[in-house]
Amino acid sequence: MNLEPFRIGDDKNTYLFKPEDCLNDMVKDLKQGKVRGTTTYNKQIDECWTWRPQEANIWTGYSNEGKSLFLKQLCLIKALEENKKFVFCSPEDFPAQEFFDDMIHTVAGQTTDVYYGRDRVISEEFYRHCFELIKNNFLFLYIEPPHNTIKGVLSEFRKICDKEEIFGTIIDPLLKFARPKDFPEKDDQYAAYVGSICVDFARQTDTSFHLVMHQTTPILDQDTKKYPEPSMYRVKGGGSWADGFDNVLSVWRPNYAKDKLDSEVQFASQKIKKQKLVGIPQRFQMSFDRKCNRYTQHMGTLPIFNFDKFSKQSQKLLPLSQALEQ
Repeated sequence: MNLEPFRIGDDKNTYLFKPEDCLNDMVKDLKQGKVRGTTTYNKQIDECWTWRPQEANIWTGYSNEGKSLFLKQLCLIKALEENKKFVFCSPEDFPAQEFFDDMIHTVAGQTTDVYYGRDRVISEEFYRHCFELIKNNFLFLYIEPPHNTIKGVLSEFRKICDKEEIFGTIIDPLLKFARPKDFPEKDDQYAAYVGSICVDFARQTDTSFHLVMHQTTPILDQDTKKYPEPSMYRVKGGGSWADGFDNVLSVWRPNYAKDKLDSEVQFASQKIKKQKLVGIPQRFQMSFDRKCNRYTQHMGTLPIFNFDKFSKQSQKLLPLSQALEQ
């Protein structure tokens, strides 16, 4: 976004727009159409949410229920299909080799952990093949605490975006990042501050920005033995977070509280600011196959995305899900 012509006075951070300054872009949108969100390569997910540059998204859910994993897989699909590039700052995935290894597990559909037996683990040849598929599309940024403030991460992201064509930027999760020194402890003020700089970053860099956040500690329903569905109003730190971002998305395993092995998963778009261009708030039901590290159709085995068409060698090898059944 080039704002240079609209700076006024000596203040480098202040811009004044007149209607005529915007007319050419407005007419261009009128003739060619507005910038719409682009596909996730799953029609049902597209109805909920699509990838739109210059938007800031919150991903929320309970701990260890897959919000980060689902986001990573959507990034992986976009990278494989369109050669898009992403940069992650994800302390929970440090060291970086674990982050990249998890990607390979998904692409291959086979375990990368020798714990399951050398006859079941992915071969080195296939591992390197899958590595080649992802190596040019993902960057992993790590900043040691207490230097890892959100503003600091965005500053490093901006340097990377200046050098490379980045499609998506991800901070995961918020609670692992330090608040600025001497910043007020009030959560609503912090939410307003972070929301403003994240939204501005997305607009300025023309990227799709994502911030992963936890829910507040849930109260177990004594009748169903389940946690309530995640809500944008129960994002840890208060409802002000949802107010400051374009979209709020959630991932929930409804039966996880009473059955850790249950595979049912729900993705939901709870807030979509520009619904005509991005999607309409709604839910999408699916399942998770931990053996191949992929999401599948609800209560089925068919993946929501066909990773095997990229990792062609996987067609020649026995999938882990079949190997474990033997």
